[in-house]
Amino acid sequence: MCLTVPEKIPYAPGDIISILPRNFAKDVDELLGMLGWEEHADKPIRFAPGETLRGRKDIPPPPIPYLVDYPHLTLRTLLTDYLDIRAIPPRSFFLALSHYATDDYQKERLLEFLDPQYIDELWDYTTRPRRSILEVLQEFNSVKIPWQHALSVFPILRSRQFSIASGGELKRTPDGKTRFELLVAIVRYQTVIKRIREGVCTRYLAVLRPGSTLKVQHLKGGLSPTLQQLTGPSVLIGPGTGVAPLRSMIWEKAALAKAYREKHPGTEPPIGPTILLFGNRNRNADFFYEDEWPRLAETIDLTVLTAFSRDQRQKIYVQDRIRENYPLFFRLLHDQNGSVFICGSSGRMPQALREALIESFQHPYKALGEEDRCSRQEAEKYLTEMEKVGRYKQETW
Repeated sequence: MCLTVPEKIPYAPGDIISILPRNFAKDVDELLGMLGWEEHADKPIRFAPGETLRGRKDIPPPPIPYLVDYPHLTLRTLLTDYLDIRAIPPRSFFLALSHYATDDYQKERLLEFLDPQYIDELWDYTTRPRRSILEVLQEFNSVKIPWQHALSVFPILRSRQFSIASGGELKRTPDGKTRFELLVAIVRYQTVIKRIREGVCTRYLAVLRPGSTLKVQHLKGGLSPTLQQLTGPSVLIGPGTGVAPLRSMIWEKAALAKAYREKHPGTEPPIGPTILLFGNRNRNADFFYEDEWPRLAETIDLTVLTAFSRDQRQKIYVQDRIRENYPLFFRLLHDQNGSVFICGSSGRMPQALREALIESFQHPYKALGEEDRCSRQEAEKYLTEMEKVGRYKQETW
C-alpha cells in the first residue's frame, strides 16, 4: 500500500504508521437491527457529563475524549468508526450483557462465563473459535442494551500498527508530498468451527480503492538505526512482512551512497556490506520486492539470502541459511563489528535465530579444533554485549 500526505513529514527506518480501521456498514446495520436501535441510528448525539457529575473535580475522563462536543456525531458513526463490534469479547463483556438479558437461561449462561471454574469453557467459546461480539449478540438474542449505554458495553476500536517499508528516495512523491509505503498481510483463515475469520483492520484495507482517505498516525519505531549502523556492516533478517522496515533501511543506505557519489565523483561510498536474510513460504507467491534487490545491489554492497520453507520436501528457514554460511556471518558481525536487525513474528523465530548466531561465533574455532578459545558461554556473552551496545536489535509482533 502507498499512502501520501501533503505535508513534509520526516521519518526514519523502523517508524510506524498506525491505522484506525472502520466497521463495515452491513455489520453496523445488523447490530442496529438486533438491538432495536434503528430509529436512533442517524439522530445527532453528543457526550456530556450528567447532572450528578457536573461541577465535580473527580469526574472520570470520557471513554473517547476527542468525541466530547464532536460535531455531527450519530450512533451509526459511533458504531462505524469508534467501537469494536467484531472483537473477541473479554470476560467483562459477558458481565455487562448479563445486566440486559431478559431470558433466564441466557442470563444464567452469561454469568457462568464469569465463574473462574468455567475459564476453559470461556476460552472454548470465545478465543479458540475467534467468536466475535457480533456473533455473541446473535446467540444471546434476549439481550437488549439501551443505545445510551453503547460506550459502557462495547470496547473502543483501536488502531493497528504497521512498519513503514519505504525509505530514501521513496519517501517523497515527485510533487513533494510525503509517501509511506506499507507491506500488509491480509489476515483471513478458517477456525475450528469452520468459519472464515478476517482481521478487523486488514479486512478494511483490502477493500479500499485508490483515493480513499484513512485516519492514520505516524509513530516513532523501536529499531532506531544510527547513522553509523546505516553506513556500517549489517545483517538484516526479516521473514514475511518483517522485511518491511528492513527494506526502509536498505533504501536509506542507497540514498546515502547516492549522495556520497554525487559529492565525491569516482569514489566509492564508505558503506559497509549488507546481508538481507529473507524467508517465506513459496518463492513464486511470497518473494516480496524480488525485483528491487538486484537494482539496489548495484548501489550498495547487498547480498540477499532466501529461505522458502515450502518449495521443497524438507523445510528450510532463515536460521538454516545462517548455519550454511557461518564464515560470512562471523566475518561481518565479529571481525567487522557489524549490527543485526531482526523483524517479524514473535514466535519461535527470534530464539532460533539467536541460537544460530551464537553457533556462528563458535564455528571458526570448532573448525580449527580450538573450541577452548570460544566456548558456548563466551559466544553467548558476545551476543549479549552486542545487545547492550545496540548492535543487536529486534522488533517482533
